[in-house]
Amino acid sequence: MHCGLVLILFMGILLAVKAFKNDKCGGNIRISAANYLTSPGYPLAYPSSQRCVWVISAPGPHQRILINFNPHFDLEDRECK
Repeated sequence: MHCGLVLILFMGILLAVKAFKNDKCGGNIRISAANYLTSPGYPLAYPSSQRCVWVISAPGPHQRILINFNPHFDLEDRECK
């Protein structure tokens, strides 16, 4: 994966975005501020047969999570066969 996911928490206002590097593949994320989520080893391609499962939750019951995908987001390399 060449680009990561952009997660922005929306609670009536747009929060400033802060980046972090995460080589972990999968897990639980409780959103407390706007952030980026990238694939393991980003910006390099992830390993073959990699399966990452993320459970993303907002801190409050009436809050929403807005997920923006980078315009260059690809699930696999265009040369993949």
